[in-house]
Amino acid sequence: MNDFTQLAFFISPALLVAISVYIVLQKMLKNDEAQRNFVLMKTSRQATVTIRLQACERLILFLERISPASLVLRAHSQNMSNQDFHVLLLSTVREEFEHNLSQQLYISGDAWETVKAAKESIIMHINESAAKTNAENSSLELARLIVESYAGDGKSNLIQTAIGTVKNEAKKIF
Repeated sequence: MNDFTQLAFFISPALLVAISVYIVLQKMLKNDEAQRNFVLMKTSRQATVTIRLQACERLILFLERISPASLVLRAHSQNMSNQDFHVLLLSTVREEFEHNLSQQLYISGDAWETVKAAKESIIMHINESAAKTNAENSSLELARLIVESYAGDGKSNLIQTAIGTVKNEAKKIF
C-alpha cells in the first residue's frame, strides 16, 4: 500500500494539471470559435447590406424609369401609331419590371407590394389613355395624353409613395 500511496501522491498533481489544461484549452477553443463566427457574421452582414442597398437603388431607378414623363421620352418615336406606341410602352414597363424582379428578395413584402402597385397603376394609366385615343393617329397624341393626365389625376403619388417606401426600406438597413 505504501507504494500505491506514493504513486497516487505523484500522479494526483499531474492529473490536476492535465484536467486544468484540458478545461483551459476547451474555453480557448470555444472563444476562438465564437470569435471566428462573429467575424464571419460581420462580413456576411456587410455583404448583405451592400446587396440590399443596391436592390433599393435599382428599384428606385425602376420606378423613376416607368414614370410617364421618363417612359414616354425614352420610348417615343415620331413614326409610330398610337397602337404601336401603346404596345411599346406596355412591353417596356413589363421588361423593366422583369429585369428587377429578383430585387424582391432584398426588401420587405410590403415594400415589394408597393412597387408592384405602382407598376400596375402605370400600366392601367397607359391602357386608359390609349383607350381615349384613335389607334391610327400619331403616337404624339398618346404621349401627350399620358403625361398630362398622369400629372393631373393624382396617380403620380403612387410612384412617389413607392419611392418613399423603398427609401424607408434603405434607412432600415442601417
